Amino acid sequence: MLNHYDQMLDLTLDTQIKEEKDGYYAFEDTVFYGEKGGMLADQGTINGLKVLDLKWKGDKLYHKVDGKLSNPIHLQVDAYTRILNTTIQSALHLLDGFYDQRGLHIEAFGVAPEHQWYEVNSKEVDEAHLEAVQIFMNEALLTDIPTSFDYYKGSDYPDPDYAHHEEVRVVSFGEINRQPCATVHVNSTGQIGSFVVLGAEKTARGTRVLISVGYASAELLKKDEKILKNLWQTLKVPKNELPAAVEKLLDSNKSYKKQLEVMKKELLTYKAQELAKLNELFLPDLVEVADLRAIAQILLNQVQQTKILLVADDKVTHFALLSPDGQARTLFAALQEKLAAKGGGSPKLVTGLAPASKEELMTFLEDILH
Repeated sequence: MLNHYDQMLDLTLDTQIKEEKDGYYAFEDTVFYGEKGGMLADQGTINGLKVLDLKWKGDKLYHKVDGKLSNPIHLQVDAYTRILNTTIQSALHLLDGFYDQRGLHIEAFGVAPEHQWYEVNSKEVDEAHLEAVQIFMNEALLTDIPTSFDYYKGSDYPDPDYAHHEEVRVVSFGEINRQPCATVHVNSTGQIGSFVVLGAEKTARGTRVLISVGYASAELLKKDEKILKNLWQTLKVPKNELPAAVEKLLDSNKSYKKQLEVMKKELLTYKAQELAKLNELFLPDLVEVADLRAIAQILLNQVQQTKILLVADDKVTHFALLSPDGQARTLFAALQEKLAAKGGGSPKLVTGLAPASKEELMTFLEDILH
């Protein structure tokens, strides 16, 4: 285990190249942490070159940079990213302690700064529960509990699942939580900075609690503030009047939607009336596919003879079979057998489609009807 990971702000190191393979470098020592154990990878530079990738092979970390490296090597981890990634890890340990006390456990978690969350194996998470989490975390940060790191031989560690490890590192936050972990952690809980419960949503396994930790909270606040600013500037209202303005806009939208529905129904009725004036049996490509069934239903009440609407669409033809004398299903059955048509409806109206051209459908149906 690299003891550099016991110090969150151990960010610089001078070292030597140990191995180079396929553009990746391993060093005699490193302060970089590659993504593993639920923690995101560090960012930074090596000899001034940007680190592009970090990957583990066993316990050895390989580094890829934007260029070639030669000794001596100077490693520089980006402090902002290190703190951003570390604080959520330590916060999750504290949350493990919170739920251990209640006989519950965290099933899964997300550590991306823009979307931090954990999933607890209980659906009984209400506002009182979330408030208890917030109070617990506030107290843990305020008391600034020191972090301790203890090392054991894998064979000596009491949990047999770790016996195959050469070394086991145990991370402790006072009496709150103690567990094996290889990731970087804060050196005391106060370094987490801030913890905010944003809300919760039910899942198949329990409840997902949305949170924001440390620097991520500041980023989230800036992002949300930008969205709000764009919104109130677009609506041309003061910030404090934004909720009322949005509610008014939603009400207006509902009203406009109803008006559009009425107007569309009137338009379809007019279209059906125009079609009813035509004497032809087949009415090809006179309506949109999306309006086919609606217009056919209106048209059915305005005609006394069979009408067939057809709309060609790529390699298929959509159809509506209108039969005031109740023969629509008979015609459809013939189309099913001959042209593998699909659809359904009533004896007077069937809509569907067939993998054929409208000319093929018209020829076939004309033979049946005449």
